[in-house]
Amino acid sequence: MTSVLNPNQTSNRQKKAQKKLIVIPAYCHSLGGTTVSLLMLAMGFEKCQATDKLCILIHKGSFMEKYFKDAGQSDCIELIEADNSNQFLKSALHWVNKQPKHYPLLLDNLVWRSYLPILTLFSPSIRLSRRQVYHFCHDLALSYNYLGYLARKITFASLAPGAICNSQFTAEHIRSLMPDIRGILYQPVDLEKFNTQTVSTAPDNLKSIINSGARIMLTPSRISKPGMINDKNLRALIPVLAKLKAMGENYHSIVIGEDFSPEKIYSQNLLENAAKAGVADCFTILPPTFKIEDYYKYADIVVTLAPREPFGRTVVEAIACGVPVVGSNMGGINEILQNFAPEWTVNPDDSTAVAQTIVDVAKNPNTKELLTKGRDWVENHCSLESYAQGMMQLTGLNAEVAV
Repeated sequence: MTSVLNPNQTSNRQKKAQKKLIVIPAYCHSLGGTTVSLLMLAMGFEKCQATDKLCILIHKGSFMEKYFKDAGQSDCIELIEADNSNQFLKSALHWVNKQPKHYPLLLDNLVWRSYLPILTLFSPSIRLSRRQVYHFCHDLALSYNYLGYLARKITFASLAPGAICNSQFTAEHIRSLMPDIRGILYQPVDLEKFNTQTVSTAPDNLKSIINSGARIMLTPSRISKPGMINDKNLRALIPVLAKLKAMGENYHSIVIGEDFSPEKIYSQNLLENAAKAGVADCFTILPPTFKIEDYYKYADIVVTLAPREPFGRTVVEAIACGVPVVGSNMGGINEILQNFAPEWTVNPDDSTAVAQTIVDVAKNPNTKELLTKGRDWVENHCSLESYAQGMMQLTGLNAEVAV
């Protein structure tokens, strides 16, 4: 007897399997741009009704676990138990090797020195499985010495990942390590939080400064070691502040960010330099906050003078909140500002020019028009949906796989 197949049914041989993107993050224990971007990716997948296509491996008990759960993004995470970050990576890669081979793997900025031998060790099994591997480059992956560069070269030659970069500037620098560059994804902004419509109460630690009548010059930034490869160049703010004071302009510089140095010596050095320059009364360092959008809304200008910043999340966040940005004419900051306000870019080492540009931005009637143009650019290039859709496209996530 011959059976007749229902045309609406599909045989097992014809069935298709969905892909799921597995992500291993480099940083699970602190709040930074990569952590924020990863949460934004999860939120973007949710907005695209594709949460079931994303699985982010997170170190159990870490800051990132709480961060994701507090944001209501538990459905897309898989917790990995481990004693430390290196053990987390090993356990995560073991977990990945047990998953279907058509699930692509995204390594999220895994360039730490201690991660390299682990990635090299696992590269044969990953390559033999024919699993698609991608690496998101959030920074320039540079090293202070040739051996560090060589270690990165060996690791990524072994893995041969498709590289996804947060800017053209980043892509230019990592090309020698990861030549297979699949595309550029500018980092996303939660436009429900960062906007000009939502009204909030001024943070308590800003009220006295606001009441003094000073204009707020805001710099959200990790407080980094001066001279390092991704130097945030916070020391350049102090001579700028001194120039503004000499010009009779009443500005108060506020830096918001984490200082991981022993006894916070980097912060102490900045405060000492401010005292020597005679601007200690108008220079303040505040701890990091989850409510940074409230600080943007009370800022008059954001100033960011990092010379080699790969992207510059603070730029797009500020613009989304309607705050002008004076930024470095180098790196990813310059790359963003060139799209709508090239006149706001400055030589980060020319304190006089920086101070004059700050004053010009405040007084120029064209500033409002440039901000409108900037907000349009941010909405078009940095929304959660466009970021998630871009990631799906670059990793081939929407392509079905025969099983």
